[in-house]
Amino acid sequence: MRILTLLLVLAGLGLAVAGVATILGQASAGAQPWSNELSDNFVFIKAMPFALALGVAVGLLGGSGARRRAATRTDGSVRRFSRTSILLHWLITLGFVLALPTGIWQYLGGILDVTAPVPLYTIYRFHYIGATLILFCLAAFLSYSWMSGDRSLLVPRGQWSSHLRGLMEELPRSIARRLAGLLGIDLREPAPAAGRFTFYEKVVSFPSWSFVLTLITLTGLVKAGRFVVEVPGLVLFISSTLHVTAMVLIILKVLDHLRYTIARWPLMVAITTGWLPARRAADEPIAAERSGSAAALHGSDT
Repeated sequence: MRILTLLLVLAGLGLAVAGVATILGQASAGAQPWSNELSDNFVFIKAMPFALALGVAVGLLGGSGARRRAATRTDGSVRRFSRTSILLHWLITLGFVLALPTGIWQYLGGILDVTAPVPLYTIYRFHYIGATLILFCLAAFLSYSWMSGDRSLLVPRGQWSSHLRGLMEELPRSIARRLAGLLGIDLREPAPAAGRFTFYEKVVSFPSWSFVLTLITLTGLVKAGRFVVEVPGLVLFISSTLHVTAMVLIILKVLDHLRYTIARWPLMVAITTGWLPARRAADEPIAAERSGSAAALHGSDT
């Protein structure tokens, strides 16, 4: 199965390279009297299927070997991320670094009536490169999760009540009391064990990331596709407004993510090494209980 997946990835990579080369060749031929900005938009639209297909292939390759990797080390360290997850995390981070500042400039530059020090098409070009990386990573994450069977960031069916109770333990007491009153949560009940990811990550962080990434992807596709298919003016206006809203939400999410992980430094280390150190595995709520960590984590190599 893994050999078949590897062949699929190699075929996808070959097609992607050939497709991008063809697209860039067409764009540089000068056959169409388009501006650089419009030409880049068409390059982005044409490259999207190749980026998505390659992302799916890479995710399948990474997910096919996930179950065979050890969940713990002999020194007691607990696996939190696989090499595939680490690679995709850093690639999507690079995508955000390219897409967010350039996207913000497109709007603020017009509002403030400020001229950029570089041609506008250059800003759009880097925005499209970042967006392509993000699309690739999202496709890879989805196919990886499907192939590996990992659902560790999802709240299991019928367990929202217990996860909300666990979330109250991770929030400041003043906030937890107010939320518990609003949601009807009994704080006298014992909180369950968190597992490999915290309740905050599963109940708040991951669902909100899923929402904003879906929002910015769909609205971005509508905006980019307006030169290929006719998009009604009202739909384009709503999409543009929501696209900007999604960018603001992503900035807030990044700040919240940094606030949360920097305060729990082993989480930052894990996104580089993939492992939670043994000396923190028993203390951090993100790790499974040490007595059953191997059984709890086997097959959940995110």
